[in-house]
Amino acid sequence: MNNVILMKKVKELMFQTLHSREQSLRVMVQSATICKAFGVKNDEYETEKSVAADYERNVVMSDNEIRNDFNKYMGFLKWVIEQNDLDKQREYKNRLHDFVEAVGFFNKELYEEFYQTIYN
Repeated sequence: MNNVILMKKVKELMFQTLHSREQSLRVMVQSATICKAFGVKNDEYETEKSVAADYERNVVMSDNEIRNDFNKYMGFLKWVIEQNDLDKQREYKNRLHDFVEAVGFFNKELYEEFYQTIYN
């Protein structure tokens, strides 16, 4: 993926005005997922106006590592469902959905796989 496009997405997430706790959690999950997948460091997007170098940036996580992260989110959701905590269930369903949406930004095959797992 082109680094300029990647950093534009990261900055779009990191520098938006947050209006709710849900939005804050969504931004946290999506930005962390994308940054972890590409090995983006904090100093690469320190300011909204920092300039990103133009080059092709590869995903540093394997598909299996991303699947493991997905399975962790699924595990948390299953645990919360067992606890019968409806508020936490909603929160963790949202986190899982946000994770899958973030993966969809850079890996359509995994996005489809995760989507099928969740919604079928």
